[in-house]
Amino acid sequence: MTQTRFLKLMGISLLLLYGLSFFESSASSNISNKGNLSEKKLFNHQAQPRSYRIYTPETQSKKPLAAVLLLHGHGGSADQLLGVRGQKAPYRLWMPIADREGLLLIIPDGLVSPDGKQGWNDARNISTNPDSDDVDFLNTLVETVAETYPIDFNRVYATGISNGGHMALRLAAETPEKFAAVAAVAAANPEPIFARKPQNFISVLLMNGTNDRFLPYEGGKMIRGRGAVQSTDDSIKYWVKHNQCEERPHTIQYANRSRTDVSTASRTTYRNIKTNVEVANIQILGGGHAEPSIEQPYSRLILALLGAQNRDIEMADEIWQFFEGKSASPTSQGFSILAKG
Repeated sequence: MTQTRFLKLMGISLLLLYGLSFFESSASSNISNKGNLSEKKLFNHQAQPRSYRIYTPETQSKKPLAAVLLLHGHGGSADQLLGVRGQKAPYRLWMPIADREGLLLIIPDGLVSPDGKQGWNDARNISTNPDSDDVDFLNTLVETVAETYPIDFNRVYATGISNGGHMALRLAAETPEKFAAVAAVAAANPEPIFARKPQNFISVLLMNGTNDRFLPYEGGKMIRGRGAVQSTDDSIKYWVKHNQCEERPHTIQYANRSRTDVSTASRTTYRNIKTNVEVANIQILGGGHAEPSIEQPYSRLILALLGAQNRDIEMADEIWQFFEGKSASPTSQGFSILAKG
């Protein structure tokens, strides 16, 4: 198969993955969640209408809630990320976690990029990203949501897949005082590195596959002109050094629960004992550009494009385990308004 034909097939398959749901039935995403997923909400940011959804847990205490930003990939949407049309969606599993843990989920849409796909202006300076100020948008969005819902500003987190993961890392670099932790799936630090260096400690998790066609695990240029990235190992070293973590990590190997997913998973964690800040790398050996998931496996058609999807761990559970108990730096200035409640 020629490279041109392969790239055309990739484009068609991405459309199927992010825009349509012909190949997944509504029963395929039968996740037990009891909270409320809002209709699309709108507010103007820098003279542009921006849309988002909110998920509130079934039972809410009077105390402010921890909040998690969920960021879709390039060509995706808030609806695609949560599988609202019934397609498989590992991020959908954040809703039962929100019910169990009492979390507020904020799921925004990116703006349409020059290539006609919704996405984020992450730290890669590339023409196929929108030129929106998404760092300010996402911070303003949290403050806007807090005018209605009680948010604990010491426990605001961000996670995303691919372009959304790159955006989460940009938030960590440019406004680490506002977030307790971020997690990036199928994403890494940009090359060249962030123009604005982080001024506060912040916990960072990466979850990348070693056989990812889109994000080179060893670093370098991404396909289809999507910029360049540091290797996953160098990205981890950057955050370990910034957070002054101990150089000797703790490593675990996850049980190989699935013998058909042609991949295994391990986690390496570095910690700053004084600040309780951590940097972690969940390596998916043999994995592709897909979120690990046991309950939400993608179809064969999608995996033919994305590569192997690990089925030994649940992405959402692993990320929440990393987020849980982490708070923003006590010296940070945080968000500009007080939480309701």
